[in-house]
Amino acid sequence: MALRERNGWLLSLILALWAVIVLVPILIALFVALKTPEQLLGGPLSLPSSFEWSNFSEAWKKGLMGTSLVNSVVISVSSVILIILLSSAAAYPLSRRKKKWATATYLYFLSGMMIPFQMTMIPLYKLLSQLNLIGKFAGPVLIYIALGLPFSVFLYTAFYKSIPQEIEESALIDGCGPYRTFGSILFPLLKPVTSTLLIMNTLTIWNDFFVPLLFLQSKSSRTIPLSIYSFTGEFVNQWNLIFAAVIIGSLPLVLLFLVLQKQFVQGIASGAVKG
Repeated sequence: MALRERNGWLLSLILALWAVIVLVPILIALFVALKTPEQLLGGPLSLPSSFEWSNFSEAWKKGLMGTSLVNSVVISVSSVILIILLSSAAAYPLSRRKKKWATATYLYFLSGMMIPFQMTMIPLYKLLSQLNLIGKFAGPVLIYIALGLPFSVFLYTAFYKSIPQEIEESALIDGCGPYRTFGSILFPLLKPVTSTLLIMNTLTIWNDFFVPLLFLQSKSSRTIPLSIYSFTGEFVNQWNLIFAAVIIGSLPLVLLFLVLQKQFVQGIASGAVKG
C-alpha cells in the first residue's frame, strides 16, 4: 500500500511538472498578445506593464478574422465530414472480406500515407487549374479528403475488426441489409474512433497553411493561417497582433477537444490495442 501511495505521488508530481511545461508557452503567447510594440522591445518574455486587450480587436479587424474563421469552418467541416463518411464506408468491406481484392485495396489506401504532398503539389495544381477549381473551396476540400482518407481507413479498419461479426449476423436475421446494418448498427459503435479522427483531421486542416496559400489566392477566401501570415512583412512583424490572432484561431480547436476529449482517448486506445 505504501508503495502504491508513493507511486501515486510520483505520478502526480510528473503530471504537475508536465502541466507547467505545457502552460508556460501558452502564458508567453498570451503575454505577447497583450503587449504594445514598445513593451515587446523591452522584453518579450516579461509580464505586460499594461494589458492591451485592444490587440485582439485590432487583429480581428485588420486580419479579417471573421471572414477567415467562416472560411476555415466551411473547409474543415466539409472535409472532415466527407473523410469520415467515405473512410468508414470503405473500411467496412475491407475489414470483413478476406479476398485478394480487399487486401490489395487496403494496401492501396495505406500507400497514400507514404507519398509526401510535396511530390504531388505541381500535378495537383495543374489538375485543379484544368478543372477551374483554383480559388474555390472545392479544390482544397478534395485535396484534404485525399490526404485524410489513408490514415482514416487504416484506423477504421482496425476498429471494425474488434466488433464481433455476430452483431451483423443478428441484424441480417432481423431483416437488415448491409446498408442499414452499417448506418443503424455499426456506425454508432464507431463513436470513439470517429471522435478521434474528427479531432485529428480538423486539427490538421484548420492549421494547414500550404494548401490554402497555393489554391486560395484572394483575401475573401483566406483561412485562419493566412490571416495570421498577413501580419508579417519583409522588414517588420507585428508580433503582438500575430499572437493575438493565433489565440483567436486556436479557441475553436480547444473547445472541440474539450467536448470530445473522452472519446478521443478511447478511440486512440481502441485503434492501438484492439487493432
